[in-house]
Amino acid sequence: MSIETTQTQSDSPSTETETIDNPERGCGYLKDGKAYLRSDVGAGGNLPAFVEFAEPIPFKENRKRSYTFFPGLQFELAVTGPGGMTETVPKDEASRHIERMRNDRPTGTHAGEMVEFESQDLLLSVGKSHYPTAQEFIDEARVNGVSKAISVTSGNAPPKVNPGRTRLFLIHPRAVETTKEIETTMGEVDRDRDTLLKVKDEPVEDEALVMETADDDISVTVERRMMTPGVFGYTYLTRVVYTEDEDGEVPKYIQDYEATGELDVVKPGSPEPYSQQEAFDDDGELLPEYRDLEIDTDAIVEELESKEDEIREFAETHEPTDEEGVFEVVEEEEATPTPDFDVNEMERADFGDLADRGWVEAESPLMAHDALSGADEGALAVVHGESGPEAVFPSNNLNVSEAAGYTKGISIVGPYRVEARLMNTGGRKVKVEKTR
Repeated sequence: MSIETTQTQSDSPSTETETIDNPERGCGYLKDGKAYLRSDVGAGGNLPAFVEFAEPIPFKENRKRSYTFFPGLQFELAVTGPGGMTETVPKDEASRHIERMRNDRPTGTHAGEMVEFESQDLLLSVGKSHYPTAQEFIDEARVNGVSKAISVTSGNAPPKVNPGRTRLFLIHPRAVETTKEIETTMGEVDRDRDTLLKVKDEPVEDEALVMETADDDISVTVERRMMTPGVFGYTYLTRVVYTEDEDGEVPKYIQDYEATGELDVVKPGSPEPYSQQEAFDDDGELLPEYRDLEIDTDAIVEELESKEDEIREFAETHEPTDEEGVFEVVEEEEATPTPDFDVNEMERADFGDLADRGWVEAESPLMAHDALSGADEGALAVVHGESGPEAVFPSNNLNVSEAAGYTKGISIVGPYRVEARLMNTGGRKVKVEKTR
């Protein structure tokens, strides 16, 4: 699975609250009246569901339960660069993250309008009572995405999340394995975690014999293996959500946060226990066939490039037997041309057909005909009708504005309210509602 940064609601009218999946997790199910940091995953996303540090970074600082703002990119470059302490899985994810941000367009015309101006990476701890190991959290995140509860109140606004760009770095109290010499007594030695070094300050030659014969009160020195806190990876956040209470209500301040685009009010779906999730067994353990599904394509390409000369030489000199057949030169097929979405050549979309279908996936018109890009008499989007591409045109009262993660245009066309969104991460969608 991978992270989807283009959120689409159900086909129900927008007056209904969005219902989100509610799979059983290490921390249980979604709770009513709670705020969550979310990374929404799906089959069509373009971001890794979880980025793991191959060697977690030791973290000895005191931590509160709440999130804190964190210089994630600076930290990642420091620990994964030349001479660094670790690398990411997938490899070189920091470079791809930087390239994505370089290709983003601003979400406003001045700093205060831009979500990038206020959005920062975050740091948060994972509890060992819910996830005894960091790997259990990683397994869950790669299948179901991350859903971490946070505190949101009238005086404590949710953090600004730039979808697919804001990252949540995570600490686990047992992420890093370390060793330490400890002086203790034989009765306190644990064979699973301790290696016997000295008995009464004398080096140990036969550990098994000493363990069987020494008295419990004899002083010994052991090398003890311990699990300590560490930053073990991160996920790309997509949004903050707040769940309705059991009566379908939310506080007034939550409504205000939703109105300003700082969070989405949602309804938890029906609980889905582990027994109903195809990737896990009844105890919540990831099934073997779902492990390591995120193939490191960069590593594969790097390996192939290193063998390029060897492969080329083999292809040029190898003489196949009759059983093997011969090498054939296959002519390259012409690439399929990119559709020319010239709205002047299209039929107008029928708003009656689009009304109350919820968000409909759409295409972008040519830049010169794109109303969201400022084109006069341009179209908001191109949808696929029964007879081919159809243009969604606004009326003269079009209002275009920037929001967190997308550009939106709203127009009232007769009895219809038409809204189109151009996502900063790519993709366009349109929604038509009949207002009278």
